Amino acid sequence: MPEPSREAEFLGKVALVTGGGRGIGRAVVQAFAREGCQVAFCYRENAAAAQEVVEAVQAQGGSALALQADVADADQVRRLVSTVLEQYDRIDVLVNNAGSFPQQAVLEINDADWDAVLRSNLYSVFYCSREVLPVMMRLKQGAIINLVSVAGKRGSALHAHYAAAKGGVLALTRSLAKEAIPYNIRVNAVCPGRVVTGMLQGEWDGSLERWKKEAPIGRLADAVEIAEVILFLASQRASYIVGETVDVDGGWWMD
Repeated sequence: MPEPSREAEFLGKVALVTGGGRGIGRAVVQAFAREGCQVAFCYRENAAAAQEVVEAVQAQGGSALALQADVADADQVRRLVSTVLEQYDRIDVLVNNAGSFPQQAVLEINDADWDAVLRSNLYSVFYCSREVLPVMMRLKQGAIINLVSVAGKRGSALHAHYAAAKGGVLALTRSLAKEAIPYNIRVNAVCPGRVVTGMLQGEWDGSLERWKKEAPIGRLADAVEIAEVILFLASQRASYIVGETVDVDGGWWMD
């Protein structure tokens, strides 16, 4: 099998990134755009941050389309995917990155809290994948990459709803992979450790040094490091990787 040319691989391709206005999502948008991919991304509320991402992509010579959507809502996901198809007529890569990370003890989580966190972190992955899969089936190729978490493997005190949702995404990733691979659609997941993002910084509260020590590498990740792994999984260099979860956690999950 000839080695694919990275320089041309993503030219003419379209990627859809959820939660692309900040953190890992922003780094993913910029990474794909840098490789020549047309990138559409959605944001839920912060239009100013989304515009900053568009401008950053344009400054590096790329193209990005920012769309407002709450991917926890199935109807909004349908409209999101429809808009992307009207603009580009294809979706080659889906990165399910959007999510929320509230801190609550189990006894403080009411029904509405539980539902909201599962919707933003688990239902969103299902909704987006369900809408995009028929498009990829028509193209007879595609890649879906889901963002999961160590919390989904080992649990997390004060984040039971988040951990349960991410555990669900792990199982959903494998299930989707089994159904999609006959159509040459590869589904995989990336499991970051702690990453320097605005979402995590809200929970630092003196924990930063402890978190660094918990990772054998001795530091937190930069969002760009996570984005590079996602870019790899979407590429033909990862053509034989199916239904896997790639840990990018500085050694935190080593047995």
